[in-house]
Order: sequence, then structure tokens, then C-alpha cells
Amino acid sequence: MKKNILLLFAITTFLFSCTTNKPDARAIMDQAMKAHGTAIAAEGTLSFNFRGIDYSVERDNGNFAYERHLMIGADTILDRLDNKGFSRYRNAIQSPLADSLSTRYSASLNSVIYFAQLPYSLDGDAIKIKYIAQDTIKGIAYHELEVTFKEEGGGEDHEDKFMYWVNTQDYRIDYMAYSYCEEDCGYRFRESENRRNLNGVILQDYNNFKAQKGDPDLSKMDDLFEEGKLVKLSDIDLKLATFDSN
Repeated sequence: MKKNILLLFAITTFLFSCTTNKPDARAIMDQAMKAHGTAIAAEGTLSFNFRGIDYSVERDNGNFAYERHLMIGADTILDRLDNKGFSRYRNAIQSPLADSLSTRYSASLNSVIYFAQLPYSLDGDAIKIKYIAQDTIKGIAYHELEVTFKEEGGGEDHEDKFMYWVNTQDYRIDYMAYSYCEEDCGYRFRESENRRNLNGVILQDYNNFKAQKGDPDLSKMDDLFEEGKLVKLSDIDLKLATFDSN
């Protein structure tokens, strides 16, 4: 009887240690944010060109301003999203917009900036981070993290889910995957490339992939990538990028 009790105690202790020794997902993401220079990005201006359109994001002491400059016909358009909300200017004159259009334009501008500066903002109150496993891609070890969002404070896209593969050595994010539902739903996997250091802020481009068919398990998209079962959709290239600290 005593042996059975000791065996049960040993098994319980082992299972408890396996649970409690799981790496701290929040601490790993904090390390990733530090490695990407997000604290530096919080006080300065990032500018870049994406698919022929000029973007900038200015941050200063908790204030922010996202801008997008483009041409529509002969008109010069400036879209601006800041702490006060969204505005569109046509030929330097503010243009009134229906709420539906304002929401759409604001979301598209915010989306470009959000993805360009990842992992910036992944320390928000609405962020939920879970450690999935230590994984390998192309023989390199990664912390695999799942990021979801609370409904309160998580924005319109709070049901989206992200996976990040954080390099165990330098804490840079080399791969990411996400699911989304807008007009339709989909899954994407991104492989980072052309990483550069802009005065302390890390910026990187991506190869953008989708699954060949079906609704894949987001945490297994790295396996599909290694097996050559993803289809490349596009290049996510941020051109003419600069960053200047305040």
C-alpha cells in the first residue's frame, strides 16, 4: 500500500512539474518586443511605401497619427487616423464621409500599420497569449505562441487568432500565421525576409502564403510550409522605409 501511495505521489509531482515549468508566454513576447525595438518605435516616426502608397506613423508620449497619401484620379488624398478618430482630406480640404466609409478606410489604414510594426502593441490589455510548444522550422528552434483578443478592447477583429514563432536565440519573430474574418474568412502564413535595423527599430518584409485547401489548424501551418503544401500569394514589401526618433 505504501509503495502505491509513493508511486501516486511521484506521478502527481511529475505531472505538476510539467505543468508549472511551461515557459511564460508573456515574458517571451516581452522579449520579442524588446528584440524588435518596440519601445524605440513608441517615440518617433516610421515612414514607408507599400504597394505604391506612402504611409507614416508618428508616436509621441501616448499620442499617435497614422497617415496614408495617395492619388485618386487627379485628386491628392490624405487619410489620417489619430487619437481623435479618422479624417480624409481631398486636395487639402477635409472631406465628409458616411460612417460606413469612415470605418472601412480607418480599418484598412490601421491594418497596414498594425502588420508593418508587429510585434508593436502586443502588450495591450486586450491581448491574451498562450504558450503552445517549442517547435522547429528548417532546423531552427522556436517558441510557438498563440495570441487572441478579449472582446472588450479587442476591436472589431477580436475573433482573429495569431500564431508567432519566436526564435529561441535572438527572440526575433521569423514566422507568423493568422486567421481572419472580414467579408470572407481565411488563413495566412508569413515568412519574414529582408530584416533591417532602422535606428533601433526592426522592420521586415514577408512572403505571404495560404493553404491549398480547407481550413488548416493554425498551429500546424508551419508543418504545411515545410512540406511545400502552402501557396504563395504575394510579397509584403515595405519600401523606402525610414525611422526617426523624437
